[in-house]
Amino acid sequence: MSEGLSASQRYREITGRVDEAVQRTRARDKERARQLELEVESNGERLARAADRERLVRMSVETQWETAVEALWDERWLSIKPLPKPAASVPAADQNHFDGEVERTRQALEEVLAKRTLLRPRKRD
Repeated sequence: MSEGLSASQRYREITGRVDEAVQRTRARDKERARQLELEVESNGERLARAADRERLVRMSVETQWETAVEALWDERWLSIKPLPKPAASVPAADQNHFDGEVERTRQALEEVLAKRTLLRPRKRD
């Protein structure tokens, strides 16, 4: 107990310090809550962009698949299966890398098919 202070004065001093500490904590909590709200908003926007990107990628891959199936339609020996499900695990890379891989694979298929039609003997009527 501080010398010269009555019990009630000491009580007011202690409760005053506690009140100051509570106010400081509330101010810090309020600032942290504001920061977290900004992070949640930012993450929500990123999630929305990722969902849009996923829809676009799915549409692109489905279109590429349909193009490949059409290109291979005359290859009777080849059994064409439905579009495979996405891989559960893939190496880490930027989405543009994977988009490029799909495009390069489609182009390689077209090149092989083009060479093959050039090498096939013509059917005689």
